[in-house]
Amino acid sequence: MIKLFTIYMSKNKLLKHLQNDIYCRLGVSKIAGIGVFAIKTIPKGVNPFKILAKDKDKIIELDDNDIKNMDKNVKKIVNDFFGQGDKIKRYDVLASGPNNLNISYYLNHSDKPNLDIVEMEGSNYLGFVANRIIKEGEELTIDYSKYE
Repeated sequence: MIKLFTIYMSKNKLLKHLQNDIYCRLGVSKIAGIGVFAIKTIPKGVNPFKILAKDKDKIIELDDNDIKNMDKNVKKIVNDFFGQGDKIKRYDVLASGPNNLNISYYLNHSDKPNLDIVEMEGSNYLGFVANRIIKEGEELTIDYSKYE
C-alpha cells in the first residue's frame, strides 16, 4: 500500500512538473548550430531549467491519458525523448523530468542575453533566470563573458 501511494505521489509530482516547469527545448539556432528555444512564455525571474533533483534516476511510466491535457509542446518533448509503443503510447519519463537532460549546455551567447547567470542557493553551481519575459519561439541566450 505504501509503495503504491509513493508511486502515485511521484507520478503526480512529475505530471505537475511537466505542466508547470517545462519552458524550452533544443532547436536549430540562427546564432550557432543548436540553441535553446522557449516553447511557451517564460516569466521574468523564472528558472527555465528547474529539475526534480530528488528523484534523479527513477523512471515513471506514463501513458497518453496522463499527458492528454498538457501543453502541445510539452507533449511533443515527452514523446520525442521518452515515447514508446505504436497504438497505445507509453512514456518512460525520468522522475526528475525532461529538464534533467540539461539542455542549458546548448545556450548560445548574446551581448543582450535574456537569461542572467546566478549562483544557486546552497550549491556550488551556477543557474539561470529570465531577466525579462521570454516569448514562445524566442532563443534563450546568456552572456558568455559572465563565466569569467
